[in-house]
Amino acid sequence: MMINYVNQTISQANATGILVVDNNRKMVSLNRKFIELWSLPSSIVMSQDENLALEFAYFQVKKPHAFIKEIQGIYICIESEIYDIIKLKDGRVFNRTSQPQYLKDKIVGRIWTFREINYPPSVTFRDKQVVNELNHPES
Repeated sequence: MMINYVNQTISQANATGILVVDNNRKMVSLNRKFIELWSLPSSIVMSQDENLALEFAYFQVKKPHAFIKEIQGIYICIESEIYDIIKLKDGRVFNRTSQPQYLKDKIVGRIWTFREINYPPSVTFRDKQVVNELNHPES
């Protein structure tokens, strides 16, 4: 089976990297932003092997052992959902979410999303406040 790429229109309009992994930990769907965020080589993408992608990411994150341990824990508790932050060695910061993918009532895989949340140096404190207010309006 070939890897499916998330709809091009969504991929290009979305700043979120998306990865879908089946229960065998095979990467079955992803978008261009996911590849860009992690700088994944095409050989890893074409392999569809999540373990190879994790090995590649291992060398990019600030706390690689914790990163792998968290992912192992998620796959042990397959119904778990996570919302956390990942810090990379190059200074970037990602917001990471993961949740089970269901088909009817059965878990068939996981959906991972990654969004870069740090700001470029030209962004002012006020700009950050405005963005934060837009993303988290008070009820």
